[in-house]
Amino acid sequence: MTLELALVIAALLFLIGMALIILRRNLIFLLLGIELLFNAAMVIALAGGARWHSVTGQVLVVFMMALSGAALALTLALLLRVKQELGGDTVDDLRQLREEVDE
Repeated sequence: MTLELALVIAALLFLIGMALIILRRNLIFLLLGIELLFNAAMVIALAGGARWHSVTGQVLVVFMMALSGAALALTLALLLRVKQELGGDTVDDLRQLREEVDE
């Protein structure tokens, strides 16, 4: 895989992730968008490591995978709790919680 192809793939992943974050109101799609942003960063790290013949890109990707996996597990647990308490999984439901706390 050439560096240019990897950068194009990373850019597409980044754009799709940003579109999911900006356009969707569902928390699942928001998490999916964040994961796509992480994947774009991982592709860039791998391409950079391959370009300069270094293993640091692969080490960084393993670290990023562990970090995103841990963050995703915690976020999904919180999302499940919000869905149980509120019966919905949209961003507006979470805003409703904030308004109740502010009162």
